[in-house]
Amino acid sequence: MAEKNASETKMDWDKKYDVALEQAVFRWIAGVLEDATLFDGVSGPNQFKDKLKNGEILCNLMNKLQAGIIKKFKKNAKMPFQQMENIGFVNEAMRNYGVQAEYIFVTVDLFEGQNIPQVLLSLRNLGDVATGKGIKPAFSL
Repeated sequence: MAEKNASETKMDWDKKYDVALEQAVFRWIAGVLEDATLFDGVSGPNQFKDKLKNGEILCNLMNKLQAGIIKKFKKNAKMPFQQMENIGFVNEAMRNYGVQAEYIFVTVDLFEGQNIPQVLLSLRNLGDVATGKGIKPAFSL
């Protein structure tokens, strides 16, 4: 079996990218954070990655779901190591919040855009867990 190069793998991920799920995730995050314009003009895996890769929106989301679940994170992170650290805080917070480990994306999935469909699935699962805990708005497709 021939091995795939990085661009072929990226094309495979792009084929698996679910725009309907993206929009549901965006609606839910914007609703929880009470910012209806948060994702205006954002569409597709590259823009998704660019919007979320510094980790700040996701850190704010986790703290809105459970106050103080992320004690400290870097706001307006510009340096890659700070952005990756923020994403790591989100991963740990998702685990502590009750998302099963197999559903949690790894840092490079988002930061490097290696597996954006997995990030979407992770956020969907987070939405389902939050909905089960009574968080409004409820996550729905």
